[in-house]
Amino acid sequence: MRSSVPLRAGFCLLPLLAGCSVLAPITQPEGGGGWSAARRASELSRRAAAAEVPWQTASDAPSPLLESPDAPLDLERALALAATRNRRIAEAREQLDEARWRVYQARGRLFPTTTASGRYAWYTDARVTNVELPPGVLPPGVDPPIVAVQEQEFGTLNATVTLPIDLTGEIRHALLAAQAGYRGEAARAWAVQLEQEVAVTRAFFGLLEAQRLREVTLQTQAANRAQLANAQKRYDEGRLTKNELLVVEVAMSNTDQELLQRDLAIAQWRWALNQGAGLPVDAPTTLVDVSEPPVVPSPEEAIRIGFESNPVLLVLVEEQQRLEATTTSLERGWLPQFQVGGSWDGSNSHLVEPRDYAAGFAGFRWDLGTDTQRLARIAEARHAAQRNQIALERELREIEQAVRGTQRGAEERLAAYATARLALGQAEENLRIRQQQFDVGRATSEDVLDAQALLEQQRATLATALYQAHTRRAELQQLMGRPLAELATSQ
Repeated sequence: MRSSVPLRAGFCLLPLLAGCSVLAPITQPEGGGGWSAARRASELSRRAAAAEVPWQTASDAPSPLLESPDAPLDLERALALAATRNRRIAEAREQLDEARWRVYQARGRLFPTTTASGRYAWYTDARVTNVELPPGVLPPGVDPPIVAVQEQEFGTLNATVTLPIDLTGEIRHALLAAQAGYRGEAARAWAVQLEQEVAVTRAFFGLLEAQRLREVTLQTQAANRAQLANAQKRYDEGRLTKNELLVVEVAMSNTDQELLQRDLAIAQWRWALNQGAGLPVDAPTTLVDVSEPPVVPSPEEAIRIGFESNPVLLVLVEEQQRLEATTTSLERGWLPQFQVGGSWDGSNSHLVEPRDYAAGFAGFRWDLGTDTQRLARIAEARHAAQRNQIALERELREIEQAVRGTQRGAEERLAAYATARLALGQAEENLRIRQQQFDVGRATSEDVLDAQALLEQQRATLATALYQAHTRRAELQQLMGRPLAELATSQ
């Protein structure tokens, strides 16, 4: 009973020991903490500095890649910055590098496997055995000999080299599957880069569009101020009703609010552009304007190039080859797996001779698949290949639809730009006539505001249609799987 008291006390101390820092890493799900709070803050601070975000000690200084932060940024340079500084593109490249090492892993199955082991052991005593001999073998008075079978201390070494003989082709098809996976990952990285470049291009032209719309709003605001002053003068002279004056005042208030919306849109597009180009998010980026409309290919040409170069299609094609090669590799696994090799063993023990010796061997391993696991994996791979074929057909149809829609959208924006250039002069003349009619009392405030709204609409269309056409052209370039730098250098 007395001996059980310390044992019980030990069990009572176990919960206390479990809570201490020594046992916490293995007894608590959250572990012992690992990094300290200071270490976590230091890591986050370094990452924030690399990301160029104003987090505590992170610097919000201009990017060192920009020679002059105030220099205007053109589309070509914005795309070049995105290619090197965009974090999503960097992640895709890291995933591609991971796929490269998976190929090395699959290729390594064709190479020899070399293992080595060694051990030096100390025992409390040597191990011996008595030899039992038939009576009369030993002379009288001679004791039977004692034979040592294990020394008290000795060391052993072993090295084995095994080379697989891929007679069935299982390993080669696994390597083909890994290589197809790498090519698919390369196409996926290209798709990510195109997606981010389109996002940068969309933000680039979106910022230009928002800036031009702000200029249109400022023009409308100035016109409304002049109209309000004119209406107030006529109201004071008794030639205008209070209702007509209120209509102009409401229009003026709406224009002021619209100006705030334009400022917000400019800030949002600038943040998106800086984010995609890898610049500090709140950097005061200024842009180089464009004046020439883009060249839009025919839908037939765009579809033909898209079917050849679209990275999403390339990913599905490579995935199809990977799945089929994986299926073949699994099917070849039903056959025996052969291997040859050699080994070397050595020891410093004096009990056996020779102390070191070599051996060669040849053999096979045959998994008959009685557990049905391989059968299930083969069926899964076959279904995945069939599903990928359906996805490839679906993607072909969706790309055709997207190419036709985007190409038609770019042409529509170019037509709207040409129409607005012609209609702008007519809208200005219409407003001038309405203002003259208002001055002589032949038109109301609503007539003038309607003419002003028509002019604002044409100005907005002229200011936005060109940039929207460039955006549609960039989206079409993405569907075609072609670099957006081709468009940037042509502007």
